[in-house]
Amino acid sequence: MRFTIKCPHCGARGIARSIEKVSPTSWLLDFQCDDVTCGHTYRTQLDMYPPETPIPRRTRRETAALQFGE
Repeated sequence: MRFTIKCPHCGARGIARSIEKVSPTSWLLDFQCDDVTCGHTYRTQLDMYPPETPIPRRTRRETAALQFGE
């Protein structure tokens, strides 16, 4: 899978070239414009929210024993 974001300089497709993990829920992504005449590079930040509240695990349901012909 390839991360792409529109280039803020010319509007062409920008492709993620490197990803740097800053924290367990935050990354810095470096993009480069796919248009060779532009070649603009730019950095974005990707954060997951809410970073401090994980999704609670559901308790496992007990399975009922199936009784055939009793």
